Amino acid sequence: MTEDQEFIPTPLAADLKGFFSPSLEGKEAVQKFSDFLKALTLGAVDVGAWSIGHVKAVVEAGEGFVSMSSTTEDGNVRIKGELASVENWTMTVNVIVFGPDADDLEAMLMDKVEKILPGSEVSVYHAEGCEDPDCFDPFCRRPEHVHEDGCDCDRC
Repeated sequence: MTEDQEFIPTPLAADLKGFFSPSLEGKEAVQKFSDFLKALTLGAVDVGAWSIGHVKAVVEAGEGFVSMSSTTEDGNVRIKGELASVENWTMTVNVIVFGPDADDLEAMLMDKVEKILPGSEVSVYHAEGCEDPDCFDPFCRRPEHVHEDGCDCDRC
């Protein structure tokens, strides 16, 4: 473990798709999405985040668009935009925090989806950094850090 390891952020990015049946009025849907973002922020703290870089989400539903962000450990969410009645929706989530393990952060995301937006389809995007056990950079592309399995791809 290097002295500055703790200053490397843990990123998480995901796309969610879902629907409300029956559809929700715009303000009610925005509140549900805001509750989800707050739960993600507080959940990140629960799994070890000692600093929140940001927890952001963009929701699209019908003709509407909402942008939300949280940057404090209390989960306060700022919202821009409006939604009309919402049935089908998509959300892109981007989390950058300091402290937790990436697997713990992803497991927490899945737990919050199940509790607040059940039935949603989730696609998590994973960093493709190297597999050097002494490298803690999730975006590492250094050629001397190669996969241990003899990978012959162009990225290694």
